[in-house]
Amino acid sequence: MFGLPPSIDQLRAQAAAGPVVSFIVSVHCSAALVPTAHNVTAVTLPGLTPDALNEQINAFHTALNDVHGAQGGRAANKVLTETLAWLWDQAAAPVVHQLGYRSAPAADGRPWPRVWWVTGGQLGLLPLHAAGHHDDPPSPERRSVADRVVSSHTPTVRALGHARRARPAPAMAATSSLIVAMPTTPDLPAALQGAPLHHVPDEARRLAAILPHPLTLTGPVPAMLARPEDLAGAPPAEAPTRRRVLAELPNHAITHFACHGTSDPEDPSKSRLLLNDHRDQPLTVSSLAPINLDRAQLAYLSACNTAANTAGALLDEAIHLAGAFQLAGFPHVIGTLWPIDDEFAVDVATGFYTALRDDDGAMDTDRASIALHLTLRTLIREQDLNATPWLWAPYIHAGA
Repeated sequence: MFGLPPSIDQLRAQAAAGPVVSFIVSVHCSAALVPTAHNVTAVTLPGLTPDALNEQINAFHTALNDVHGAQGGRAANKVLTETLAWLWDQAAAPVVHQLGYRSAPAADGRPWPRVWWVTGGQLGLLPLHAAGHHDDPPSPERRSVADRVVSSHTPTVRALGHARRARPAPAMAATSSLIVAMPTTPDLPAALQGAPLHHVPDEARRLAAILPHPLTLTGPVPAMLARPEDLAGAPPAEAPTRRRVLAELPNHAITHFACHGTSDPEDPSKSRLLLNDHRDQPLTVSSLAPINLDRAQLAYLSACNTAANTAGALLDEAIHLAGAFQLAGFPHVIGTLWPIDDEFAVDVATGFYTALRDDDGAMDTDRASIALHLTLRTLIREQDLNATPWLWAPYIHAGA
């Protein structure tokens, strides 16, 4: 019946492709509920107390705010990495060890194991997929989630079931795509004033060369952000508006947004992607509800805070843009937990879509979770980013 929690059989059914892990944090007893295809196990977590969790959340988000400061960068990164180590010790490691994932998968071509993290509540304010001791030297026994499993997120077990029901037939290839790019945004909120996204034009150009049959909607690119050849005789660009974007969403398998995003701390249903007419016609969580998205396969929200819910009274609701796109009909969504660096975002998006291609060169959106996983691992290794988790850890895969 509506409103009741899933039955044991329903939990096991959703765990057929990999464990679906939910957490209970309580002064009485904290634990992880770990359904697999065969059984349901409770893993006790004595160190995951409400007080300890709140302390780590506060330290982590204070460090995120400080990380860009001239004096706070190194100290803030130290706090972030210490929090991720604590998260591994007290929450993630007991779960992955219970599941038998005590070392990295063998490099023999077999698929990586997958885990879905149910991220409602207080624990959703920390990046479980990024938990680990990132100062460990490389080895098969390195203590981190990303060295053991591919992570996906879902607001609830029922939302995961909805995403799976929404999946197109496996033989349906992604044959068209929509790119929505906003290098500059009119009427920015005060917190974002003076913040053009300098690398969005490059992101849109690169993706237009990778994605199948792309339609790009973008506002005029100022001279300071454009290449000279883009300004010579280029036709006028069509600025993305809510009406045009909502009209185009049903026509494309893949939709990529490269723009500003905001998370409303009081009413998360008002969280929005900032398009050309965001002041009068905002593209909010709630505006997605009436859209029919039978063809939709993947939404990539390359914007700040698109998977963030900071409304303290509504943390269990997991209301945010990534969740809204998932519930609207996108089986796969790439979102972000906090503000992202727009230059690094170009590398993530380019690597992700490149990794999304199958052996025949077609876009296989069911590869979304492993494509993001491998892209971030490659960038961390190539750019030596273990000590700067604020750059790579905000990116998550949500859905099937």
